[in-house]
Amino acid sequence: MISRSAYIAGLRAIADWLDAHPEAPAPTDDRVLVPLHTNAAVSEAARSLGVTEVYDSEGNASFDVPFGPIGYRAYGYVDFAAHCALHDERHARRWADQNGMTIQPSDEALESGVAS
Repeated sequence: MISRSAYIAGLRAIADWLDAHPEAPAPTDDRVLVPLHTNAAVSEAARSLGVTEVYDSEGNASFDVPFGPIGYRAYGYVDFAAHCALHDERHARRWADQNGMTIQPSDEALESGVAS
């Protein structure tokens, strides 16, 4: 994992390089995304920075700090493990569908009655 100071130095170097090379395509994403994984971590960071977190319809927290046309966005989830599991399942089902397959419940799910 890169250190905080190295990351910041890298951002400055990218900005300087883009400034020195106007012919280089600039990134099109308008935000720096910072995954904090949990709502508690988002709330703690927001409190320490003096900003207010917001919650989406699923209860996941985030906050934005604008810097002109670019923003710093930190975000978290009500239940990060459940979010990851749901994302993985959706990805697997999409892949299976695109390849003419169907995902069946596991034997454990069938035996426990979860898949009934």
